[in-house]
Amino acid sequence: MSLIRKVARPLLGASFIAGGIDRLRNSEEATEQLEPTLQEIVSYVPQAEFLTSNTKLTVQVLGGVQVAAGAALALGKFPRLAALTLCGVHKFNSYAEYRSAELETEEDVTAQRKTLLKNISILGGLGIAAADLAGKPSLAWRAEHLAKDAKKKGTKFADKTVKYAEGLGDDASKTLKAYEKDAKKGFKKAEKEARKAVARASKEAQKAKDLV
Repeated sequence: MSLIRKVARPLLGASFIAGGIDRLRNSEEATEQLEPTLQEIVSYVPQAEFLTSNTKLTVQVLGGVQVAAGAALALGKFPRLAALTLCGVHKFNSYAEYRSAELETEEDVTAQRKTLLKNISILGGLGIAAADLAGKPSLAWRAEHLAKDAKKKGTKFADKTVKYAEGLGDDASKTLKAYEKDAKKGFKKAEKEARKAVARASKEAQKAKDLV
């Protein structure tokens, strides 16, 4: 892990750990603040009624998730999953904070605007953390380059084998070309299937990310 990651991840996770602990300690106050937002969610998604059946428990669970995911990100344990989880929690918290803000004076409006910009900045940091591969190439990149390397090695091997077969005579050369033709068809089919599998995996990962 690079020095930047060692410093940045704990800094990013610290606020969520502190916020989660505060929510657990002051669950009654947090329940009052979040209940209108939970009720609004249920009005749009009736299947989420369990969120308001025990609002205090829901608030405590959210606080626990914040602490756990924040600690995981700070310690570098499953950092991408932790950051993705915190993205969802942060979106919810930001909306609840925006919805419950009192806008009675011009100073209140200015403070809300600053808070909104701060929350957007944090969300951007979490997005970078969720996409951070720690210097490792993505699955799609590895699959593509593996296919290219295999194709290059296959071409070199085929060229050497063709020269060898030509030295043995026309029959050997014809037989080899027939095998080579079949092999190319098989390779193209395998390459096509591999690309489809990578595309499906990428779509599933994107769907999971959008649901959070």
